[in-house]
Amino acid sequence: MAQSAEHTSVRADTPPGGELRRGVLPSWAVFGVALGVLAPASTLALAIGVVVEIAGPLSWLTWTVTSVLVLGFAGGIAWLARRFTTTGGIYVLATRAVGRGGGYFVMVFHLCSSMVSGPACVLGSAIYLNAWLVKFGVPDNAATLGVVAAVVAGLVTWLSLREVKLSAKLLLAIEFLTVAIIVVLLVAVLVRAPGGVWDGRQFDFTGFSATAILATAGFSVFSLAGFDHAVTLGREAARPHRAVSVSVLGSVLGCGVLYILATYVIVLGLRDVPMVRLDAPLDLLASAHGVGWLGFLIDPGVAISFFGSTLGILAGTSRTVYTMSRDGMLPRRLSRVGAGGGSPAAAVLAVGGFFGLVGVLGALLARAETSYGLLGTFAGYMLIVSYGLTAVCGGVCALRTRTARPGILVSTLLAAAGSVLVYWFCFHPFPTGAKAVVAGLFFAVLVGVGVLFFVLRARRPEALDRLGGADLDGSTP
Repeated sequence: MAQSAEHTSVRADTPPGGELRRGVLPSWAVFGVALGVLAPASTLALAIGVVVEIAGPLSWLTWTVTSVLVLGFAGGIAWLARRFTTTGGIYVLATRAVGRGGGYFVMVFHLCSSMVSGPACVLGSAIYLNAWLVKFGVPDNAATLGVVAAVVAGLVTWLSLREVKLSAKLLLAIEFLTVAIIVVLLVAVLVRAPGGVWDGRQFDFTGFSATAILATAGFSVFSLAGFDHAVTLGREAARPHRAVSVSVLGSVLGCGVLYILATYVIVLGLRDVPMVRLDAPLDLLASAHGVGWLGFLIDPGVAISFFGSTLGILAGTSRTVYTMSRDGMLPRRLSRVGAGGGSPAAAVLAVGGFFGLVGVLGALLARAETSYGLLGTFAGYMLIVSYGLTAVCGGVCALRTRTARPGILVSTLLAAAGSVLVYWFCFHPFPTGAKAVVAGLFFAVLVGVGVLFFVLRARRPEALDRLGGADLDGSTP
């Protein structure tokens, strides 16, 4: 790209905080991070209940629409990942594709989403660990949840300070084990379901409401997001262009199909249960079909899945913060790398500490499930902006460089049209209650980020000039 010459001086000023090791991660490790952040077991256990409460029997359709939309995002990001490598994540991809303007907006929105997603997953882990501990007589109260959230955040931070390959192994093991337990439950439901496996309610479109289907889109996008953290492993991956792009697309496609099928089975199994207050749909499902003993495995399994998601988010977010520090966008001390180049230690400690603080406050100041839902919704709003912008940047780059193919064009159109559609149904009519506060905060951030960009461009253009400079040596094919 034409940015090389103007970044030459920036690279000379890049702080010597240390370099992460290169080419040390096999492809399975990159996929492990993408899958681990998605944490399919945690979505099956908690997020699907939230969607079912709103969308009812047609919840599978919500996941279908969400999966198609997120595949549009993932396609654009994967296209860029096949051309550039980075430790900064999608903001560097956007910068390399269209310049610093696009990179700035993606950077801020994506960082906001990540700093909210992490505490949400800490809370998710605490909710299910607490539900498991209650079975053994541990008090069920906010104080217990707060302590558990603090322990989860502490363990995640400690593991993240070690080599990322260890985290990837844990993420893969966690997800395969926990999903296997849930699949056993879903098979039991299909075998024991009164009236057979057909549920006509789920294909009855009488009174169909697109609003009901898409009203949860912000939250459901959050539940199918996070795959992009694999992009931050571009420098540490042995075959970065292929490994990252395949991991991004493969993890989204696999989880999307799983959520659609699992939602059908869950709604089938709960057809005689009111679709309200579904905080733990899998526990209800197990009890209703005579396999309640699975709850003793599901609760800790889901808690561990949320733990794995937090671990993956921290791995990716800390590398984004590390790169932003090297770009001069954050304090330079955050670019310090641990011994041997195994982790961005300073960024891990800072981000992990923030995850723990917000997670504990979420447990103490409100009902934990409510905090999880509100944090997840806000993160989803932010993710749609950052993912949509990145995919559009990919399309613009393809047109500029005359490398446009049907795949990237379809991804760009899906990302742009899907984002507009989802926002329309999320905010029309405007949410009420606590969700109105979340929506208002989202719009306030949009305005604030735009104002800050114009202030920086007018008064401190050198700050924007540094964007992406630390990763300049990411190459194009």
